[in-house]
Amino acid sequence: MKKTTILLGLLWCPFLHVSAQKNRELSFDNFYFFAQVGAIKDYDLFVQAGVFVQYEKHYFRFSIADGTDGQSETQKQFHKSHRNCDCEVEVRGIHAINFEYGKVYKFFRRQQISLSSGFSIVTKTDPDVIFNQNKAPWEDEKFKKSTTVGLPYEVRYSLMVMKGVGVGCSYYGNLNARKHFNGVSLGVAIGLF
Repeated sequence: MKKTTILLGLLWCPFLHVSAQKNRELSFDNFYFFAQVGAIKDYDLFVQAGVFVQYEKHYFRFSIADGTDGQSETQKQFHKSHRNCDCEVEVRGIHAINFEYGKVYKFFRRQQISLSSGFSIVTKTDPDVIFNQNKAPWEDEKFKKSTTVGLPYEVRYSLMVMKGVGVGCSYYGNLNARKHFNGVSLGVAIGLF
């Protein structure tokens, strides 16, 4: 009888341990790396990546947001003629380096919503229309860059899947003198601790 009781007790231990883990609140406080992919108006692809530190109801974030187009048909044809082309091909795009502070609101143990804003450096890349209209057939298209400062903002929803791993979606925007833009994205964040 003792052996049966001990054996049944040992069999129940893993289930009790899992049950205790489910009831324990997961901590979001950590140093995270994150990456997100999504959509942005006027561009083909939107990518965000960076790091952030979260402690209780606050977080600080450094990130790069990038909205770009793929190569144009003219660029593809131009570079197709090059063998083993390692040419750096520029495309139309908008890029932002962001420094943000945010507030965090936790709910249902594993979920949170965060709001952030801060300061950014924005670079916009556009075709050089005057040069491209007058260029010779063997010349590649040229692009010009303009840089300004911006005000980034984001609303992000996160779900902690397991300790140190979260998935989420965000609405990101940037107000600046060159081109205001906003986008939505989905991604993952992985904590170090």
